[in-house]
Amino acid sequence: MDKPTTRSIPIFIPLLIVVIIASMYYYAAFVESSPEQTVQDFYQSYFQKDYDTVAKNLSVFYSIRFLPQYSTMTPAQLLEDRETIEKETSEVIAMIESKNELPDNLSIEIMPSYTKKSENSALVVYTFKENGQPSGMELAILIKEKGKYRIFNMSPVASQDLDQIKQGNLQELDAGFKKLLGE
Repeated sequence: MDKPTTRSIPIFIPLLIVVIIASMYYYAAFVESSPEQTVQDFYQSYFQKDYDTVAKNLSVFYSIRFLPQYSTMTPAQLLEDRETIEKETSEVIAMIESKNELPDNLSIEIMPSYTKKSENSALVVYTFKENGQPSGMELAILIKEKGKYRIFNMSPVASQDLDQIKQGNLQELDAGFKKLLGE
């Protein structure tokens, strides 16, 4: 009688699986921009007085509020000059915040059920916490600049507005941002 032949899996198949899984993790962790992570990074950096990272998470369109010398530039020019704008924004925020004392144990908690994302924009709702207790709520509007969500605006939000935020549609905002970005 003949012995049945045994087959083995070529070595490259398990190796290929590992490479694919590692690539997927890298893309999700470092390439794909998350609006919630942008807001989290912004505030974590702000609380730690890391104003370079704060500026990196702001839209150039938000930053020009601090930098009137850029107010006459086109959106394309602003996006092109991001590195310089970030540096100057960081310096201005550091100067402004040097006189500001933050309370101890300040944090934020993202409310993911209210996050909305679209092609060019996103909304993120979060609660400020002081010593673990809620002390206010805000809404961040984010714009996707060159593949990364950045904070375009932040404003207080009341709890009675949460249903409206949840039911809202980002089509108009997204269309406006698309036009602003020249796409």
